Amino acid sequence: METNAEIASAGTRTDVQARATRLFVRMWAVAHVLHLLIADRNALDTPWNIAVVATAIILLLHPGAGRLLATLAVLQLIEYVAEMPLSPDHWALVSFVNIALLLTMLVTRSTALESVTKALPAARLILLVAYGAAAVSKWNTSFLDPLTSCANALADVVSHGLIGPVSESHTLSYGAAITEAMVFLLLTVPRTRCWGVLLGMTFHFTLSSSPTLVVGDFTSTVFALFVLFLSPELASRVLDRTSSWAARSAIARDARRHPLATAAIAFVVLGFGGYLAMAVTMAGMYVFEQLYFIGLLIATALSVREQRAASPLGRIRLVHLPVVAMAVLWALNPYLGLRTTGSFTMFSNLRTESPAPNHLFMPSFRLTDWQDEMVTVTGSNDPQLRTGAENRLAVPVVTLRRMATDDRDLEVTGLLHGRNVRFGPGPGQVRLQPLSWWQHKLFLLRPVTTDDRPFCSQS
Repeated sequence: METNAEIASAGTRTDVQARATRLFVRMWAVAHVLHLLIADRNALDTPWNIAVVATAIILLLHPGAGRLLATLAVLQLIEYVAEMPLSPDHWALVSFVNIALLLTMLVTRSTALESVTKALPAARLILLVAYGAAAVSKWNTSFLDPLTSCANALADVVSHGLIGPVSESHTLSYGAAITEAMVFLLLTVPRTRCWGVLLGMTFHFTLSSSPTLVVGDFTSTVFALFVLFLSPELASRVLDRTSSWAARSAIARDARRHPLATAAIAFVVLGFGGYLAMAVTMAGMYVFEQLYFIGLLIATALSVREQRAASPLGRIRLVHLPVVAMAVLWALNPYLGLRTTGSFTMFSNLRTESPAPNHLFMPSFRLTDWQDEMVTVTGSNDPQLRTGAENRLAVPVVTLRRMATDDRDLEVTGLLHGRNVRFGPGPGQVRLQPLSWWQHKLFLLRPVTTDDRPFCSQS
């Protein structure tokens, strides 16, 4: 039989784990809110993004409400499908984690906080898959070359040119590639996991600190998942510190006294303020997200200084294996000749298309010829393609087919395999066969440069 002390100790551990899970749920809700507000510039415009933000704000008030979390996960998946194929890397990451959460609730037949906790090992592994893929994608000749690297180009823009000669050196390109690789490696090793959390938080806070580069949505997503790599005791300390600091603010105290009114005002102002005063609303949200990131980063650093206790990855349940496999397949999309955007390769300069893939060691196993059929655009009745022609970009034929699915009057002229070709619906033109619904939703291939000029694609 268990002694009273053992029962009390078990109860304490359960309470600590519950508090750590609540912290994750709150941060997960914030990540949903920030993504959609940033993506829509504080002007929500569909039933799905409105529903996701409203549910996430309510979940912030009731982080122990498992049904609310399940509702948020379902709504996010619907919103993700609705906005595909134009969906960013981190929104795919959020979707995989939400699928894991929903499957866990389905198998356990419970939406209680304990079911959420059982899904966290899968969430950790999914982050490692996504982050590892992002880190690996940076090791290509274009990213490591300071003349073409996204790292150097973005740093120059963010600093408004103040970094000077550094923007033309290997410091930034190799520094970013090594940092992301180190974050991944540190998170995989139990003894260094806390340092991986701190390095990852610091790195991504630095990237989101400038209002010029709007990546706070990605930062909020990885912050929520990084915290899962801390022990429940450490996560509880982070929660205690942030709650204590918030309590010192008169605004925070008033918000706690009137939570429903505060939530309603925040929803209206942040969700729809962009229609009236976009610059003002976005500025206010920027201040909020920076305070949020700084508070979490400092609280985590102070907690880790007191006790470096990491969480084990945990046991991956059988029901989670298909989700992890889906995440791995998604990360392999570029190398399989499939989707090259939103597949955990953000700002990587990765090129897997013909005739010159640029990765240092990852081979390409082409399942399709989509990355071989590249049209160097010379003209079009589409404004974006005309801009691509001015910048000497090559566009995959399958991308033109996707565009033709949306615009039946699309006309494009260009070079395909060295020959002039005219695509369009008119006489003498090559007809672009529309994509099926599922192909249109799943597969999006980005343009690539045909010369040595810098070209930094988000994906």
